[in-house]
Amino acid sequence: MPHSPELGEQPDTSTDQTQLHGVLIRVADVGVLLTGNSGIGKSECALELIEKGHQLVADDVVAITRTDDSVVGRSPALTFELLEIRGLGIINVRQLFGDAAVLNESRIDLCIELSKDAEVDRLDGALGESCIAGCEIPQFVLPVNSGRNLSTLVETAVRIFRQHDRGAGTAELLMQKHQNLLDSLS
Repeated sequence: MPHSPELGEQPDTSTDQTQLHGVLIRVADVGVLLTGNSGIGKSECALELIEKGHQLVADDVVAITRTDDSVVGRSPALTFELLEIRGLGIINVRQLFGDAAVLNESRIDLCIELSKDAEVDRLDGALGESCIAGCEIPQFVLPVNSGRNLSTLVETAVRIFRQHDRGAGTAELLMQKHQNLLDSLS
């Protein structure tokens, strides 16, 4: 596990970086970059995920560094271990949830865009790609509507992503079974 600085200790920021608006959280050993318009619920989703035992890397601004084959994100020193929640203000995640609730950095394995206007394929979801610092990262687009539990949807997206990496796509299996059924009828 990467070194997490002590309270008040700033992460190393000496490398060339680009910055993105979003929240980076580690969910079940997968670095998930949450993106979307301001006020859509990225930080609140991150808070729910932290409550469930996942780890915050960065809120609002994610400093991105490209390595040979991946993209790594971290929090700018000014906002390390802080999370802004509308109505509650700025909270210190380490103080409220403990040392294990924050990480200094994480590889970005998956992007999840939260969107009020998302139109996605109902059978196959919206697994696509997003280009970050010249690196293609798998991406889901999640429609945001009242009553949806975004943290559970993010956890499920991570599970689907892991399953997809193993080559087992549920929608593809359904379509193949459907085609086999049609073939048997003709």
